[in-house]
Amino acid sequence: MPEKFTIDRSHSVLGFTARHFMVTTVRGEFKDFDGSIEVEGDDYNTLKAEVVIKTASVTTNTDQRDAHLRSADFFDVEKYPEMRFVSTGVEKKSEDSYILKGDLTIKDLTRPIELNVTVEGRFNDPYGNERTGVTLRGEVDREAWGLTWNQVLEAGAVMVSKKIKLELDVAVLRPLAVPAG
Repeated sequence: MPEKFTIDRSHSVLGFTARHFMVTTVRGEFKDFDGSIEVEGDDYNTLKAEVVIKTASVTTNTDQRDAHLRSADFFDVEKYPEMRFVSTGVEKKSEDSYILKGDLTIKDLTRPIELNVTVEGRFNDPYGNERTGVTLRGEVDREAWGLTWNQVLEAGAVMVSKKIKLELDVAVLRPLAVPAG
């Protein structure tokens, strides 16, 4: 029977990087998200995951850039308040390394993606939960989801890279015991 884990938001980061002016890297993340994972014991081949991310929660620590990302030029958060990832399969690469395949939906466009996954560890915490740490890395072409805004610079470079790197550091937990009371 599958065991259900939830994402521990206070110990997880859903981050990304983009090249800016093609010479520097801008880092950002989404602050508001929920997700669950189901897996049968230690058999990660049975893993099923779903994550829902509130697009308005995007932050790069620059108010003007964040407002632009929330606008119709990018996420159009008024019309598309959520994006979603749903897993479609897992491929084992090594003992603690996998490829997670899934469908990412942004602005009502669903495209397949693959994420390289490393299971960092698993332990029982002092609060009665089983915790697992996972890192996920991948890359997407933002234009495949209609995020096409850009500006060509004098030298022929563009302001924002098409390729966006995904850098997710996630803690998931599963209650081991029902709290008393």
